[in-house]
Amino acid sequence: MSLAQRETDVLSTIIESYITTALPVGSRTVANTSRLKLSAASMRNTMADLTDKGYLEQPHTSAGRIPTAKAFRLYVDSLLRMRPVSRDERDSILNHMTLQGLEISQMLQQATALVSSLSHEVALVLAPGGNDVRWRRVDFSLVADRLVLAVLVLDGGIIRNRVVRLDEKVSADDLIHFGNYLNSHYTGLTLSEARSRILNELHRTGAHLEELCARALGLARLAFSGEAEAERQLFVEGTLTMLDKAEFTDSARMRELLALLDERTRLLKLLNNTMRSADVSVSIAPDMPEAEDSFAGLSVISAPYGVETPLGVVSVIGPLRMDYGTIVPVVDCISKSLSTLLKDRFSA
Repeated sequence: MSLAQRETDVLSTIIESYITTALPVGSRTVANTSRLKLSAASMRNTMADLTDKGYLEQPHTSAGRIPTAKAFRLYVDSLLRMRPVSRDERDSILNHMTLQGLEISQMLQQATALVSSLSHEVALVLAPGGNDVRWRRVDFSLVADRLVLAVLVLDGGIIRNRVVRLDEKVSADDLIHFGNYLNSHYTGLTLSEARSRILNELHRTGAHLEELCARALGLARLAFSGEAEAERQLFVEGTLTMLDKAEFTDSARMRELLALLDERTRLLKLLNNTMRSADVSVSIAPDMPEAEDSFAGLSVISAPYGVETPLGVVSVIGPLRMDYGTIVPVVDCISKSLSTLLKDRFSA
């Protein structure tokens, strides 16, 4: 249902007032803050029309109007004015994200803290999972007799270590040859693709494999057979910011939201779905297929990060009246900064 220009101007004014105050907006406020020169009667009629069309609701008989989820959807898609992150701010974000070192989990933790600090909302950053991360290289080293350390380097500088006990002796030279063979055949595949191909090769060719190939594949199977099933990390910052939100002054609602943030399964499902977008996405509760009652009145702003393919996602979760014009550019900037940092680690 299309709106007239006057209706969109009034709606935009109401939404921006509500974002700032969290209070129902009356016709007098709209008249004083909008650029429209409408009579009081015309303003009330316009607000009544927007209410009939589902963009506004009236919480009490004598109160002003508040925007609905439908109104926020229109606002984000068509009316939002972004406040871009400046070059100096982008440089500062990049510097802060490497303050704690270049280890991926430290970078993600710092990114989560930055998103929460800049948005004043709850921030979530989903770490890369094992299945979709690409194999860069593997190296083996002899720790002791029949004891081998396998070091797998994945896309974005993610490093996985595992100690494997073998049934037979192996030399340091053998391990170098094993690593060279595996890297020549599996570099660039996702870890799940590499694992599947290794198992298929062992099953399909069996004894027909050359000894070097068979031993290399057998070692890889032992070292990384369960790697993709490792629990995916989810970083969360800013839970206490909810205490400052008018929407969560009700103790029952606060407990409900805290329970939501504590349920990894639902959060992971939600964030995994947002990774399908190529850019920043804004999900408002009715748009989310996995939305339940606990998601009512919430929005999720997300952007994927990665080198060649999405590795994880940067997100903010908060009330419908979030400051989208500020938060969307922040989430976009930090996701792109993460991608840049991960890419630079393989620029040589």
